Amino acid sequence: MEDKKKLDSDSDEIRVIEEIVEGYWICPNCNAKNRGAEQKCNACGAVRSENVQFHCDDNASAITDEEELKKAKDGPDWICPFCSNTSPNSSPKCTGCGSARDSGKKRAVKEIPAGGAPEQKGPAQPKAPAQPMPTGFKIGCGIIALLLLIVSFLSCRETADKVEILDNQWTRVIERSEYKTVEEQAWENEVPKSAVRLSSSREIRDYKQIPDGFEEVDESYTERVKIGEEKVEDGKTDLGNGRFKVKYKMVPKYKEEQRTRRVKKQKYRKEPIYDEKITFNIDRWIDIAPVELKGSQDEPKWPDAGIIKNTPPRVGDISEKTRKETYVVKLKRLSDNKGFEVKKLRDKELTFEQFMKLRKGSQWEALFSGLGDLREIKFDDPKNN
Repeated sequence: MEDKKKLDSDSDEIRVIEEIVEGYWICPNCNAKNRGAEQKCNACGAVRSENVQFHCDDNASAITDEEELKKAKDGPDWICPFCSNTSPNSSPKCTGCGSARDSGKKRAVKEIPAGGAPEQKGPAQPKAPAQPMPTGFKIGCGIIALLLLIVSFLSCRETADKVEILDNQWTRVIERSEYKTVEEQAWENEVPKSAVRLSSSREIRDYKQIPDGFEEVDESYTERVKIGEEKVEDGKTDLGNGRFKVKYKMVPKYKEEQRTRRVKKQKYRKEPIYDEKITFNIDRWIDIAPVELKGSQDEPKWPDAGIIKNTPPRVGDISEKTRKETYVVKLKRLSDNKGFEVKKLRDKELTFEQFMKLRKGSQWEALFSGLGDLREIKFDDPKNN
């Protein structure tokens, strides 16, 4: 019968049990596998010497025979000082040579942690060679890398060419706001001090929840249900006589189950909260339509924003917010007559000074990337003056 020990009577706690199992030993003379209790090799007859190690299979069957359990618990075998044979602790004479037991020492009792004793590491095994990449994959990667290299080279490479200006366009915009009287609404505690009240009305601003008895409702919940135990080894003891005492943790296993129960739940009613909603006039700066001016060959200028300014501001005043200007130049490359529309040079917007130099009909030295993009117009090149 297996030896069991329960640490806690609560079924939700981890139980610990102990089982006695028989191990085995390998004959050093012929490599035959023998039962742990055998004193001699069943294959070649060699005695089980002091240097023989006991082993234990995982999930070995527990010993249930009372007589075998008694032998297992009798203590470790003793070692004959004359022939090195190991004999049961209960034997007064050596089972190998028959010598009386006088000063023979006992085999060691060893504690083995869960997972077994650490294995001895031999020389590092060479790593398996990496699988070669398919030829098609290599070719595809090579083509992509080559294309990226070509694009990068062409993008960095710059060539000189001459351009002629075909047309100029400019746009200037002024964004504005006007000081106006506007009608707005707000709750009484949020009305600005400078507002002129026009009217008020009592309206629902919010609701509050008022307890209003109880009602029975179905409520879903999750319950953790025990469905069994998992047997997990937690170390073993080499008893020194071919048997082992194995300790197991019996870990509870659970599953989640959805269930429904009838419960009482507080009921609430919504009760409105009233407040005064105020309609009022107030003077504010309001965005109005921007003014815009466009041109081509003439010198760019700003439109009349119609600014009206008073201190403090008065209704009807107009103020300027922001100014925006855009310059566009159309040109052609003389080597192939390819047309370009230019708003930026080297990622910077054309300036007023640059726009004024690029007059219709003028020719300029320019730089193009290997991909054909216009990079720069050489405004300081003496050939352009």
